[in-house]
Amino acid sequence: MLGAVTEVFDRAMDVLVVASGLGCVWLGWRAVFRPRRPPEPIQGPVWVVRAWGLGFVLLGISLVVETVTLMVGGEPGWSANVMRWVAGPLVVGSIVAACAARWRERRRTRAVNERRR
Repeated sequence: MLGAVTEVFDRAMDVLVVASGLGCVWLGWRAVFRPRRPPEPIQGPVWVVRAWGLGFVLLGISLVVETVTLMVGGEPGWSANVMRWVAGPLVVGSIVAACAARWRERRRTRAVNERRR
């Protein structure tokens, strides 16, 4: 009985992960092709938003492929490497670049305002 319940929860979690992966693909796709329109998950220069979107598209596709592969009894392969070595650095690097761009813009605005006084 306990094994059947665990199996149901495992499949429900797999379906949730696949849905999350498809959501990542959708959000990343919108960021790549419509960088200044809502929903705007990340703000910064257009190249940063598009890099973030590309990372999210790759992350979502890899997540879906790996989850479906594990659901049918396969071994994780290239998809885990894509998440680790390509999608992750793209997403994290673009977030760092967006934060740096916002910091630089605030600093520049503050310097301009101090000169006016």
